[in-house]
Parts: sequence; C-alpha cells; structure tokens
Amino acid sequence: MANEPSVEVGFYHCTRAPATEVALRLAAKAHAAGQRLLILVASAQLEPLDRALWVEDRDSFLPHAIAGGAHDAEQPILLADQLPAEPPNGARLLMLLEQGLPPEFAGFTRLLNLFDDNSPAHHRARTDWKAIGSRSGLDRSYWRQTPRGGWEKI
Repeated sequence: MANEPSVEVGFYHCTRAPATEVALRLAAKAHAAGQRLLILVASAQLEPLDRALWVEDRDSFLPHAIAGGAHDAEQPILLADQLPAEPPNGARLLMLLEQGLPPEFAGFTRLLNLFDDNSPAHHRARTDWKAIGSRSGLDRSYWRQTPRGGWEKI
C-alpha cells in the first residue's frame, strides 16, 4: 500500500495586516503560480471578498466567482461559505479565512488557515493546532507576521 501524500496545513497569524488583506495577496500569488484555489469564508463575507478581489489591484485581474454558478469548474479562484465534497474548480489549495479547520479536507494538498489576532478564529486555531498534532499525513506549520510586514515560521 502506497503512502498517501501529506497535507500541508499552515496557520497564518495575521498580526499586522487583516486576514482579508492577506488573503487577497495570497490568492494573487496562487493564481500567478497557476494553482486553483478554493476560499472558504463566512457567508456574510462572500460579497465583500468578491468585491475586494475585483478592485484590490486595479492593474491586475484575478478571475474568480462565488460558488454556485454555472461556470464554477472554469474558475481558478472560487469563493464558498461551505466546503463541498469535491471542489467544483478542481482546487487542491484551500484557504480558510477566519473559519478554522473543517473536520475533513481530503483531496487538498495544502491548507492556508488565516486568522486575525485575538479573534474567535485565533482562539479556534489554537484548538485546531492541538487537535491535528497527532494526525498522520499532516504537516503543520505556524506563521506570524513580522514587524516589517514579512512572515516568520515559528
């Protein structure tokens, strides 16, 4: 029996820039790298994130849509408020924006769990970190923003 590939689970503690702003930058990087991305966000944040992806950088375009449309499979970046059994756009990269880890995330090769400092998601991230510590097939890492705006792995 072959070993299953491990899933990278990155916890991104947003202490200088809001998690939403970080999400926009990471979505742009993922798209530039040719990766398909599913962003899981609270339903109240779907429309604001959709708008932000349109106007964040006026010199670039990040093709995306809110899940549930006729062309979901064609979208490099798909926004959703619930984790589908299988991402319609074939994403293997999952970004969780102030959501915490879902119980199951099979099929993804990398998760980016973004959370603002001292938010409910920050407190949940601590619980999630401990809960997945003993799960095989997961490589977890913790990242914190530096005073100069970069990231350091702790």
